[in-house]
Amino acid sequence: MIEAYCGAMKLLAATTLLVAACASPGGSDAPDAAVPSNTRPTGVALCYSTTASNHPAVVMFDAALRAGDRSKRAAVIESLKVAAEALPGEEQIHLMLGLAHLWRLAEPLAGEEMPSAQLPSALGARDHLKRAYELCPTDHRIAAWLGPILVRFGRTLQDQATIDEGFAVLDRGIAAYPSFVLFSRLLVFADSPRTDPAFQTALGAVVENIDACAATPGDPACTNSIVPHNREGAALFLGDVLAKNGSRSEAEAAYSDAKAGADFPSWSYQPELTARIQGLDDRIARHENTDPSDDPPVAWAATTQCAFCHTQ
Repeated sequence: MIEAYCGAMKLLAATTLLVAACASPGGSDAPDAAVPSNTRPTGVALCYSTTASNHPAVVMFDAALRAGDRSKRAAVIESLKVAAEALPGEEQIHLMLGLAHLWRLAEPLAGEEMPSAQLPSALGARDHLKRAYELCPTDHRIAAWLGPILVRFGRTLQDQATIDEGFAVLDRGIAAYPSFVLFSRLLVFADSPRTDPAFQTALGAVVENIDACAATPGDPACTNSIVPHNREGAALFLGDVLAKNGSRSEAEAAYSDAKAGADFPSWSYQPELTARIQGLDDRIARHENTDPSDDPPVAWAATTQCAFCHTQ
């Protein structure tokens, strides 16, 4: 069983989980509470309290994530653990703890790639996100992270019940909050061959996600109102997905969209975007050939996948 869980950790670390939602049009605004409720779909509501939002552990997590300071992450996780034990009924604290563990999986420091480090964080992410959703069944953003975790656990452990649970969580979140959760459906299949029917079906979620955002102007899932570079990170992820599919004009449009926003000049990852636009034909060709060893790097496997959106 330990070996199986170690395999699960590698799968979890290889594909975006934290940024799966935050760097898509369904972006993560989890660290913040002060968002007008009428900007989200009816029926979507956070259960944050002033006590949790102002808790030093939550403030520490938000500051570390926005600074991209992974050196503080271990201390953040420990502080959130203590907070969760002291305040077991606070959704926000369990959610932040789950996301802090996902951050470690997505952007590990040296030595954190080892199963001994990944296993506790994978289990912690799963368990605390589950608890947060139980405490706040109307915070459907949580489905964007919890659903993929369960699917990948189930696939690695060959546990169909867990796979089914993961997809049920995703479907529940998508039904309630499509502009936030749809992109995670695609990322469950992002590493599948581009001709795989599963990848092609999931690709449709991107179009649905874009349409959902167009229908909900002002939704923090679709803007930089909460996450400092949600729009720019979204462009990188969407462009990479579309380039993998061979959709050249759509990929170019997605990449170029990042440059149209007022926050683009302050984004640290402009060179990443520029390189993709300039090398788009080569990127598509490398995806199209039959040699997977020369596939180009993609945003959902980058060691800066959280920073693309969250770093100020």
